[in-house]
Amino acid sequence: MNYLVIGVGAIGSVISKDLAEAKNTTEVGLGDINLEFAQELEAEIGEKSKAIHIDIYDEEILRHAIQDYDVVVNATGPFYKTAQYVLEACIAEGIDYVDVADDSAAVELLLTYDDKCKEAGITALICQGVSPGTTNILALLGSKQLDQTDIIHTNWIVSQVSEANDERSAGSTLYHALEMSTGTNPQFLDGEMVEVESATGTKKVQFNAPTEPYPVHYLGHGEPLTLARNIPGVQTVTNRGNLWPAASDVANLKIFEAIGLAANAPIDVNGVEVNRRDIVFALMQEKPKADPKEIEGADEVESQVHVEVTGKKDGKELTYEYTVGAEMNASTGLSASYGAQAVAQAKEKKTGVLAPEEYIEIKPYLQFLTDKGFDFYLTVTENGKKSARTVLDIHTL
Repeated sequence: MNYLVIGVGAIGSVISKDLAEAKNTTEVGLGDINLEFAQELEAEIGEKSKAIHIDIYDEEILRHAIQDYDVVVNATGPFYKTAQYVLEACIAEGIDYVDVADDSAAVELLLTYDDKCKEAGITALICQGVSPGTTNILALLGSKQLDQTDIIHTNWIVSQVSEANDERSAGSTLYHALEMSTGTNPQFLDGEMVEVESATGTKKVQFNAPTEPYPVHYLGHGEPLTLARNIPGVQTVTNRGNLWPAASDVANLKIFEAIGLAANAPIDVNGVEVNRRDIVFALMQEKPKADPKEIEGADEVESQVHVEVTGKKDGKELTYEYTVGAEMNASTGLSASYGAQAVAQAKEKKTGVLAPEEYIEIKPYLQFLTDKGFDFYLTVTENGKKSARTVLDIHTL
């Protein structure tokens, strides 16, 4: 199988390396506008890889680059700006597509391409990261334990002081943070998709780390948009998240909204047209990065996911809570690698735009991540009494 990863930054590098090691991989194309990045990664991976200069905004270059590959994995964000260009090229060339799209604006747009993907006969697996991605699979798992699923809450936090945060993971992360935490975002509440103010709806959630419950807010991620469509009968689906530690709280970004710099729109600065978010990015780049050694428990937080599924089983109300923690780039990249392999090796082809819960099989996916060193935990609440946290037994699924 020939895979092309577009965007070989921090996450794309993880995807590329894992695909290069996968069984039945013939070649992994390493596509990036920064050819030097791609060539550095090519030297690291070796003979199965090939560095390619790709500009996703140049349709001719993009379509020519993807022609020799079986699956294109789009890891170039922020996805509200980039996803459509890569998907449209895949539709035009009839090539299967996988991405790690996260922001709700991108997911709303990608879902509109369902008919075009079906007409082109391609699989477009979207949101195959950690949140959305692993969160969707855990939500699906919980719903399958119940006779009736009523509520799904997906929650996450990401450490801003991880040593994994380097220049390859900088740019798109901040743009995504502005997109998801300012303005409004869709949440599925009481049977309706509604727009809520971003960085509101705050509650505290107990993740594996840090030790104490940590605040998370409504943010613009894809889970409410797809799970509400794909989990029968569910009445509420939310996504809340935040950055860690408290000084990095995404609610702080709303100050840029208050002064008019959070919008993805131009502003005239002394006769020069500049995107408002580019100004924020430049300002934030000047902010000194915190030293992980100065923050207690910094290395333990990394990225954390918590998924809560409530419903009824045999007439009793039950809540399943799943937690997992790992380094952010690995959490996202390995999920995407698995998704790309699943698409490439599918025995029966499904066409259209598909979310993880529509496409990925629960047990082999969780087993794949477990084999990569991920630990999944489960607690069950029945009649108001919560069980002790236990390691999720993948073999019994």
